[in-house]
Amino acid sequence: MRKLVLRAACILFLLVSCSESSKGNWNEEDKTKARKDMMEGMNSGDASNVFSMKAKNKLCDCAVEKLEGHYENFEQANNDKVGLSTVISPCMELLFEDMVK
Repeated sequence: MRKLVLRAACILFLLVSCSESSKGNWNEEDKTKARKDMMEGMNSGDASNVFSMKAKNKLCDCAVEKLEGHYENFEQANNDKVGLSTVISPCMELLFEDMVK
């Protein structure tokens, strides 16, 4: 019985620790939040139709990858208003490439 409880505790610990984001390894919830936040930003205002959906998706994929490598989680990235734009600036080129096409 003791071994069963110990195994259950280990499995629970692994499941809980795997669901937390870390630098370079965000969980799906943080990735989804980041993508949703970026899409909402790009789809609001007068410039919402300037870029194709394909370009917006490429930007989101690139940005999430950059943010994941730089921040522990979405909340940390979202709270860094100054550094955030610097981290994702290389991804902005994707939008401009779409405009040229």
